[in-house]
Amino acid sequence: MKFCHFVFIVILFCSNLVIKTVSADSLDDKSNFISLIKVGDWIFRKGVQIDSVVINQLGGGDFSHIGFIIATEPEVRVIHATTGDNENLPNQVIISTIDEFTTPSLAQKYAIARPHFLSDHQQQLIVAELLTKQGAPFVLASRDEDHLYCTTLLYDAIVKIYPEFNLEWKYANFPLFNGIYLFPSAFADYEGITWIYRYSEN
Repeated sequence: MKFCHFVFIVILFCSNLVIKTVSADSLDDKSNFISLIKVGDWIFRKGVQIDSVVINQLGGGDFSHIGFIIATEPEVRVIHATTGDNENLPNQVIISTIDEFTTPSLAQKYAIARPHFLSDHQQQLIVAELLTKQGAPFVLASRDEDHLYCTTLLYDAIVKIYPEFNLEWKYANFPLFNGIYLFPSAFADYEGITWIYRYSEN
């Protein structure tokens, strides 16, 4: 299924839904936690755009997108599969700075989790695997079809290095969006992680 079809259906079903963006001042100061981030951490966000709202509704949980920290020097960098974070690189796997990933125009809230079931060496192998996917096209499709979206980018790389990794996939029944999908909530609910930073619920 092509992503444009998905967006078309989302617009039809959510045309009366208004999403408010938030100012930079409403997000917690990243300086309090950015020094704690390590290569291999997972970064989540709750998006402000219509497709993010639909993902939250279908998958549950607090987040609509996930990326993987591949570097911390000279700045924190995130690899992720996205449709529109970078208008010059649409519908593909890209590398963003943490500021780009958490910009208020894209992120209402965000969080950092550390998978403590992986060794530093395994994390480096996963980074190497993920980098081979940079520029690969975004493909939103069911588990039994060729696919590459934010969660499956991470899942496929991790399970290649750590075969015991297992997450819950969910069945989604939505017009032109029907099948078994992996949502960010599956990563957030995984027992083998420690939250390094999570936005305030207040």
